[in-house]
Amino acid sequence: MYRVLLVDDELEIRNGMKLKIDWQALGYEIAGEAQDGREALSLLERERVDLILTDIRMPVMSGLELLKQCAENYPRTKTIVLSGYDDFHFVKAALQCGAKDYLLKPVVRSELSALLGKLREELDAERSAASSDEEAKRSLSESRSVLREQLVLEWIGEDENGRLPALRGEAKRLGMDGWLGDEAHLQVVSAEYRVPDGRFGERSEGGGLFRLAYQLLFRETLQRLEWAADSAYAFYHRGYPTMMNAVLSSPDPETGERRREELCRVLQDNVRKYLRAEAVIGVGHPFVGAAGLRPGFLSALQAWSRSRSGAVAQVVSADLESEAYGEPLPEAEKRLALALDNADLESFSATAEAILQSDRYPLKSVAAFVLRVILLLDQAARKHRLDIPGTEAWMYPEASWKPWSGGSALPYLIDLASRVVDGIKSARLAGGASAVEEIRRTIETSYMNELGLTMLADRYHLHPTYLSELFKKQTGSTFSDYVTQVRLSKAAELLRDPQMRLADIAELVGFANASYLSSVFKKQYGVSPNDYRQQRPSPASSPPA
Repeated sequence: MYRVLLVDDELEIRNGMKLKIDWQALGYEIAGEAQDGREALSLLERERVDLILTDIRMPVMSGLELLKQCAENYPRTKTIVLSGYDDFHFVKAALQCGAKDYLLKPVVRSELSALLGKLREELDAERSAASSDEEAKRSLSESRSVLREQLVLEWIGEDENGRLPALRGEAKRLGMDGWLGDEAHLQVVSAEYRVPDGRFGERSEGGGLFRLAYQLLFRETLQRLEWAADSAYAFYHRGYPTMMNAVLSSPDPETGERRREELCRVLQDNVRKYLRAEAVIGVGHPFVGAAGLRPGFLSALQAWSRSRSGAVAQVVSADLESEAYGEPLPEAEKRLALALDNADLESFSATAEAILQSDRYPLKSVAAFVLRVILLLDQAARKHRLDIPGTEAWMYPEASWKPWSGGSALPYLIDLASRVVDGIKSARLAGGASAVEEIRRTIETSYMNELGLTMLADRYHLHPTYLSELFKKQTGSTFSDYVTQVRLSKAAELLRDPQMRLADIAELVGFANASYLSSVFKKQYGVSPNDYRQQRPSPASSPPA
């Protein structure tokens, strides 16, 4: 049985609705009654309701406001509006607030029965889909290792400490909070396979199937270590197609060292035995607490970058001295990230030049800084969904790990940055014009709802300042002025109906109250809403200037 809530300020109407049809025969039961919107919301907080039948005009809280609250807080609950007013504007407002249909009082039994039958089919279909979703969620929960890997990837890609609380919450939900605690001893291991020359002809990496075989072997090797069940997590970074990585957790440094040595030894043996290749392993510096995951991953990559060329098994540990960046570099990274987000190549180039052409940092620090900047560029490209030819080689050893000097690294980074910036500008230019047109249509159809520039900018993945400038350039009006003009135009149309109260009109067109509507209306048109109504302009005329 689907549960129904009747909302009307007249008791006789509610009793008549209960007696008018056989609810059970149609698959429904009356879950409760309310005499206004506020009482209905209070009941919804306590009871599960599948369908609401509500009047429009009620004291305390109107039916339109109830519809808005339900659309926001109870989106799965169906709503039917009942009203004694056959008014197009009420019908349109109700449907735009989420109502499934609109019936005039007195309700005809056959019409209500037919509508309830139609809604029951929709509810049955949604229940079936929800059951399928639950099954999918159960399957997803069984693949917790996949979700854990995604969390680790997000964590190592996050350079803002403000996101750490949210990531910790997700770690707790996935059962990872124990080894990602503030006192956990952690270390990142990055392992690349290398195939002997000539084994696969011209394909030195062995191709996609070989990479997949290596990834499976790496994961299975990790799973077979008796201590690894809740103390080691594998992850794959798309910037390093021939590599796999693992985060190792230990109760103390000595245990961590033993586990890391065992993993390196067993992995190299398995890669040689089953794939007839060699594993080159970079071992990051040990750290305490998951806040160090990102620098720990970078130190493992830096260690790997110092390996000898060729298919020779190696284990290379991080050089702590090369990670002594100095205070200015983290701030420089933030300025570089901001420049990329703003598509400002000039600012990016100036910041990179100030660091790379300074004589304050040794070559090891320069190489480490280049790696971090390349990661920033990769993150920017992924954030803006850019498909830039050649970027797959950004972080591969032959391209990224030359013995950089500041002078040689600078043009390399600026070239990469120019491709990213050009891609961001092209994407924004293509998407901006269409986004403004979509936003204009949204305003025209949803003017009665709350509309904010920041909210719409997020929806279309645009910076609010950029969207504001683009909107004014394309429409000749600011966003807020455009919304106000649309609302005032709709209010002027409704004022031609002498039966509609100013308070109802204000609510229907999206103003906070009648007083505010009067103030804005008079400022725009030079007359008050009541004076405008008394002039009773013809439908073809426009408001006075």
